[in-house]
Amino acid sequence: MTSTGFYRAFEERYRGPRELIKQRLEVYLPFIAPLLQWYEPAAAIDLGCGRGEWLELLQEKGFLPQGVDLDEGMLESCRERGLPATQGDAIAYLKSLADATQCIVSGFHIVEHIPFDDLQTLVIEALRVLKPGGLLILETPNPENVVVGTTNFYLDPTHLRPIPPLLLSFLPEHYGYERVKTLRLQESPELAAKENIGLFEVFAGVSPDYAVVAQKNASPEVLCAFDAAFAKHHGSIELNELANRYDAGLERSISTLGQRMANVESQAGGMSDALARITVLQDRLIDAVSQAERNAARAQAAEGKADAAESRATEAESRATEAVAALTAERERALWLESEWNAAKATINELHQSNHRWWLSADGFNRELQAVYASRSWRLTKPLRRSFQSLRDLRHNVKQAVKPPLKLVLAKAIHFVQGHPQIKERALAWVRKHPTLEIRLRRFALGNGLLGSYGMAYASGQEKKDNATHIQDSSAESARLTPRARQIYADLKTAIERRQKENG
Repeated sequence: MTSTGFYRAFEERYRGPRELIKQRLEVYLPFIAPLLQWYEPAAAIDLGCGRGEWLELLQEKGFLPQGVDLDEGMLESCRERGLPATQGDAIAYLKSLADATQCIVSGFHIVEHIPFDDLQTLVIEALRVLKPGGLLILETPNPENVVVGTTNFYLDPTHLRPIPPLLLSFLPEHYGYERVKTLRLQESPELAAKENIGLFEVFAGVSPDYAVVAQKNASPEVLCAFDAAFAKHHGSIELNELANRYDAGLERSISTLGQRMANVESQAGGMSDALARITVLQDRLIDAVSQAERNAARAQAAEGKADAAESRATEAESRATEAVAALTAERERALWLESEWNAAKATINELHQSNHRWWLSADGFNRELQAVYASRSWRLTKPLRRSFQSLRDLRHNVKQAVKPPLKLVLAKAIHFVQGHPQIKERALAWVRKHPTLEIRLRRFALGNGLLGSYGMAYASGQEKKDNATHIQDSSAESARLTPRARQIYADLKTAIERRQKENG
């Protein structure tokens, strides 16, 4: 990644703007400021100088800095601002420096990029090149922050492994530095005073970066000038402390949930079984929380169970309200059905009275009809009625006698027409102008086997059409009557038909 420009673009997106980084680096000014009282010029070497924010800040404060970095793309940013930086290996460059020539040896976010053997070499060589009272400053991502140690750290493809604070602070102590200070950086001031914290704040609330500032031994007069900087505490939020605050907040939430559940129990009345199950679930949740005091994963599971219990309590309260509403609705429906039943009984009684009146009317009509049958005029007109019947029988016999010759002539005519297509077309055109005649001819041809399957289908369809027309006429006529009138009409018709059968 030394010439493609990838790492510079990567830093621009994920490390932050230059002004923000310079502002963060000001935390080291109280440590380096006393060096200007004792050394002039105050030389400083920055290993892995990157975009040069620290070089720029050192120049502004009166130091003579020199940067070294392997990545050509990063060095271009330094050259654009006229900052002193050269391309090369940081460890090799450090080894090339003379003894006791530097006031500051710094490496910001470099130790996580190099093997541990090189890190030991860096600490040893820095002690050699530092002047008495000089400072070694090493800044790196903080793996105590769970999100940083498990996710963000591996966003940079050149990172090898996280360095725990205890390990990095032990190295300068072991190799002979006079004193070592660990600074936890970029903590949230709001989180330090916040009472109730969430699970994500436990994972991400610890300082995302930390630094180790180690000082080479010097005379008491020189070291005294740095006592205030080394005495100041930097970073107070640790993972254990956040976990304990989260557990305390969770216990308060569980206590509040218990009070809400008690209120639901007093209001729900008949929901004792459901509340008992919720109480058991609450007890299990409390047990789970007590077991998860120092385990973030178990704490998260306990929070989920608490949310589920609260949801069930709310659901139980809602069901109780719905049950009361349903009972009220059923009572109102029962009252409405009772009123409807009373109205129906009144209607039935009215119909019984009306039917009785119509029955009395039908009985009167029937007695009048019997009086007609028993009257003298009915007996006197009996010979006349028989004469009419004899005439109808004679007409029928004449039609039967004439029908066979006509059928034969008509059949031969139809057969003749079917054998001559041109005559058939003209005949059909004329017959269609007379629908009644057309229907009779088709029925005659069908009955004598002159039309085949088409004629059968037509006749069947026509017969159905005639029947439907008759039914429609009867239905239309009866539809004009009221229901009571249709009932009376049917009763009268039945009575007349029965009387006709009895009289022969």
